[in-house]
Amino acid sequence: MSTTPTAVLKPYSASMNYHQPVPDPLAHFNAIPWCAALLSDPSNVKVAVPDRRPLPNGEASFVHKVMTSPTTVRACVTFIRMVKPPKSKSPPTSAPPSPHSSSSSSKDALEAGAAKEEKPSAPPFVLSGGGRENGEDPRNPFLLLHALAELGVDCQSFPGIMHGGLYGVLLDEVMGTAANSQTANGAYTVRFTTNFRRAVRTPQIVLIRGRVVRKEGRKIHVRGTIEDKDGNVMAEGDGLWLDRTIGSSKL
Repeated sequence: MSTTPTAVLKPYSASMNYHQPVPDPLAHFNAIPWCAALLSDPSNVKVAVPDRRPLPNGEASFVHKVMTSPTTVRACVTFIRMVKPPKSKSPPTSAPPSPHSSSSSSKDALEAGAAKEEKPSAPPFVLSGGGRENGEDPRNPFLLLHALAELGVDCQSFPGIMHGGLYGVLLDEVMGTAANSQTANGAYTVRFTTNFRRAVRTPQIVLIRGRVVRKEGRKIHVRGTIEDKDGNVMAEGDGLWLDRTIGSSKL
């Protein structure tokens, strides 16, 4: 489970050895149109490449070694966005339709209004929560973390289908990083639930999201999703992380 705070947030450098099978993961994903659109979005505040070089103490070796190979995770990049506060719905300024107006014109007006509504930048599942009432500090906001991961054939269980346990691994890595951003000491997972929505076929590139939605003392509540290139939600994750504050023994 994720415990290391900021390794994924190092600035990107094309000359650096990230110990990924693809030498330049950012260039790799930028050559794929739907990935490039996500990485070039102006709302991104940081784009980075995870450093998968083995750590001297052996920590996170499952991710740095087993899940970093040409047939498991070939390439991975991360990016971060701010979450905009929800817009308040103002009452309509136009007069109600006349009883003599046609139903078709009323329908056209409703459809036109719906077309103007912004499409959510992420599933509502991860956009909910936040704000002072949920323990969010404006000086350290609940950022929305993303990872693009290219999954290989050795991630499968049934032929061509990703192993069910890897849903949790992928979500935990991104959601755990989101939790770590809310504490200087790192955090560890104490509860994690995965809701499976669809099978993930391999090989495939998936988008993983994670965001803190509530913070209560040492308790950090996090949600996440796994999605395909079309925005279909393949799984949802909901978990509780605990700040590893030294000397604390109570939640």
